[in-house]
Amino acid sequence: MTKSKIFLYSCLFFILGIFIGSVFQIDAYYYGVILLVSIVFFSLGLKNKVFLVFGLFGLILVLGIWRYQVSLPLTRADKIYFYNGQKVEFQGLVFQEPDVRQSSVKLKIKVDSVLQNGGWEKLSGDVLVTTYLYPEYEYGDYLNVQCELQKPENINGFDYDNYLSRYGIYSICYYPKLELLGQNRGNFFLAEIYDFKSFFVKRLNKILSEPQSSFLAGLLIGAKKSIPADLQTAFSKTGTTHIVAVSGFNITIIVAFIAMILSTLAVPRKKSFWLVNAGLILFVVITGFQASILRAAIMGFLVLLGSFLGRLSRVTNALVLAAALMLVINPKLLVFDLGFQLSFLATLGLIYLQPLLSSLSKVENINNKFLKTVLGDYLMTTLAAIIMTTPIILYNFGKVSLVAPLANILVLPFIPLAMLLGFIAGLGGLISVALGSVMAWPVWLVLTYVIWILEKLSNLNWAYFEFSKINFWLMASLYLALVVFIRVVKPIKPQKNN
Repeated sequence: MTKSKIFLYSCLFFILGIFIGSVFQIDAYYYGVILLVSIVFFSLGLKNKVFLVFGLFGLILVLGIWRYQVSLPLTRADKIYFYNGQKVEFQGLVFQEPDVRQSSVKLKIKVDSVLQNGGWEKLSGDVLVTTYLYPEYEYGDYLNVQCELQKPENINGFDYDNYLSRYGIYSICYYPKLELLGQNRGNFFLAEIYDFKSFFVKRLNKILSEPQSSFLAGLLIGAKKSIPADLQTAFSKTGTTHIVAVSGFNITIIVAFIAMILSTLAVPRKKSFWLVNAGLILFVVITGFQASILRAAIMGFLVLLGSFLGRLSRVTNALVLAAALMLVINPKLLVFDLGFQLSFLATLGLIYLQPLLSSLSKVENINNKFLKTVLGDYLMTTLAAIIMTTPIILYNFGKVSLVAPLANILVLPFIPLAMLLGFIAGLGGLISVALGSVMAWPVWLVLTYVIWILEKLSNLNWAYFEFSKINFWLMASLYLALVVFIRVVKPIKPQKNN
């Protein structure tokens, strides 16, 4: 076994260990047996390298299980979730940008003290607070909160507790009594970014009408909460939700499309590589270095790197390493974060499935460059991402969109253009509302076209089907079939013109 494969399998065994720790309750006895067998194999490896490798894999598997175990919360009196089920008064900092919904706001508060026995006692932990739209609170506000703390629970089949645990949140409270004690106590740099985002969105609302302004805000900075419900429904029915969902799923697709457009425009590969990378960095900065967006940007960078090197399959080790490092930081992502799963699978689809689909479709034999780009790049990239993510979507939601391939091929080529024109119009709006309103006409046309297409397709009776969610084993079987397909089917070499 080569060093490259040993490295790859080591990362995979670490990920497998985290999966086992996440899904199964591991008794300390079995934990010890695995560890003991691994040590024995590792010792025998002094004479036989095969034993050494398997011993190494076993130790790494145990390391993955251990990493998940130490991420679980410890119920102690110095943790805020110790007081779940009680009425408490605590103080803390709004440490992330408020999540504004249509009728409420969600605040993530980092607690530093709780009122006990007439005095303030130091403690730590995060609480998700749901409150009214007004009065408004901002990142960096220091609040006094009085409420009944609750433990997050499963809501209609949705594992809300596991969903929040990936953020380290184990306590929630609804509509508490809030008192503002101080302001501007957060990171100055992040505060400036959030202020800019808020001001930018307000200017977009002034230079563009709805729903185009909310749609553009979702595209540019991930501010999708204000998008009208009917438009979000159209996204869901046409399989295009990823357009405004800031995850590796849409970042990888958009990065791939921008790289293709630059290639079509005859921009040198090296220059396009650095241009798109600069755009990724700018996007991460503007959105405030959010962990999910940073992970998405890493996935997009790996796809871009593979395209730049011309050998996407060689990026597998880098992709698996990136996933393993993310799980070292937060092991709960693997099982409890659908965005992480979609990001990883979509990237794998672009690495392995897209080249295979392009070769099997024989689009390489098409002489027309435009048709070759549309069919070979846009359509096959979309299909690869859809195919790789469909089983896990069926497992989580039990929904399928039959018009998703058509919707994506009609819409996705215009998304980078909308982002570019929208960014230019937004800059004009920062200078002057009148100037921005004039500059917004081109992006309004593009967004109107996209919305019109999605609404027409979503209104088709056969566009969208919803049924019972598939079970884990069927999902696993579908992915096994995809692996076999990728391993067995060989790409067809393009025919040479005489």
